[in-house]
Order: sequence, then structure tokens, then C-alpha cells
Amino acid sequence: MKQKMYVLGVAALVVALLALSGVAQSAMWVGAELGGNFQPYPEISVNGRGISTSSQTEIRPSVIPGVTIGYDFVNAGFGAYAWPNWMQYFSFAMDVTYNRLAIQDAGPGIGRFFAANSRWDGYEVAWTFLFMAHYGFLRDDVAPSGRINPYLGVGPAIVWTGVNAKIPTVGTNHFRQDAGDSAMNVALVVEPGIRWVCFKNISFDTAMRWRYSVPSYSINNLTINVNPLNQFAVLLRANYHF
Repeated sequence: MKQKMYVLGVAALVVALLALSGVAQSAMWVGAELGGNFQPYPEISVNGRGISTSSQTEIRPSVIPGVTIGYDFVNAGFGAYAWPNWMQYFSFAMDVTYNRLAIQDAGPGIGRFFAANSRWDGYEVAWTFLFMAHYGFLRDDVAPSGRINPYLGVGPAIVWTGVNAKIPTVGTNHFRQDAGDSAMNVALVVEPGIRWVCFKNISFDTAMRWRYSVPSYSINNLTINVNPLNQFAVLLRANYHF
């Protein structure tokens, strides 16, 4: 947790330092994002050691923070280039986000097979690459590209996930880690949203992100497959353009 807060703190410091420069709205931008991450009950199968079962399982909603950097194909500001005029409607961005993947005992799905008061704690780190198309409305001198910019981003993500099954120690309220595994997968990401330009260098994004991946794990000779992991994140992003 401290490491995540450190990363977000560094991102906020970078934005603050750039704000002191007083440069105009331009090609490059950085931002910080925060939202909620949700997943419809995925079909999770467990196979091995005489067990073969598959059921829809509740994975609890979680907070999803992140940091982002992007590039607008325009001819002004840091990293600008004499792009063709039609390129102004396209951007590229990448971000890193983190969220938890937690299943509680006695919950819907495979949670009912857990020992009483046990926990399934998981995490997910995603490095996402988005190619974005957008169009601006309400153009003026402060926001030449438009005050309101609906956009659609599509691209891949590299996703690292891990799970840890925690079982309470007999006679105490403390947990011991019993077993765990991790996986790396390529995911598909689609993000529709709207960028709101408030000042010459400041904008905000409101977005809905869909992420699709199919992770699997091997724990104590059991193979656990998530078929698939569909996730929806509601995001609010603050950006600084330089």
C-alpha cells in the first residue's frame, strides 16, 4: 500500500511542478486517475485432486487508482510535430492501474468451498496502451481542440494478477498464507469517455473502461481458470497538458 501511495504521490508532484511552468495546452499530457472496479460474476472452474466444478463467482468491487501519460497528435507544445491536420483527432495514451481481486468465504460460486472465515486475496496490475479517436465541441481560444471531447480508446494491456488463499490459524484470529499463484496475460481494453477542458492546461476525463482477460492459476495441484474475467471500471482522471 505504501508503494502505491508513493507512486501516486510522485505523479502528483510532477503535475504540480509542471503547473509552475505556465506552458500552454499542447501535445503531451500526464494525469492521475481514480475510480471503482467491478466485475459481473465470472465463471470460475476448479479442476484436479478429484474436484471438477465450475460456477459463477462473486469477486468484490474495489478501488482502482492509476497514473497515465498521453500524446495528442498536434503541432504545439512539448513533443509537437508537424502532423497532418486530420491527425488532431487521434491520441495515444498508456497508464498503470492497480485493483484488488477478493473472494469471501460462503459467497456465491467457489467461495462456498472455502473454510469458514477464510479469504481469497488477490491483486491486479495492468499496463494499458490505448489508441484514441476523439472530436471536440465548443472550441475557443482557451481550448482550440474543444471544451468537450467525446472519445473512444481501444488497445491491449499487459495484466499481472496474483491470488493468495488465506486460512485462519486454529484457535486464533490470525491468518496464515496457505497457497498462492500469479499469472501474466494480455488483455483487451475498450474505453469510451468524455474529456472536459477547464483551463488552458487542465482537463478532466470521465470514462467507463472494459477489460477482458482469461487468467488461470495452479494452487496445491488444483487448476483454477477464470472464463473470462470481464471488468468494468468507472474512472475520473485529472490531466495536465504541457
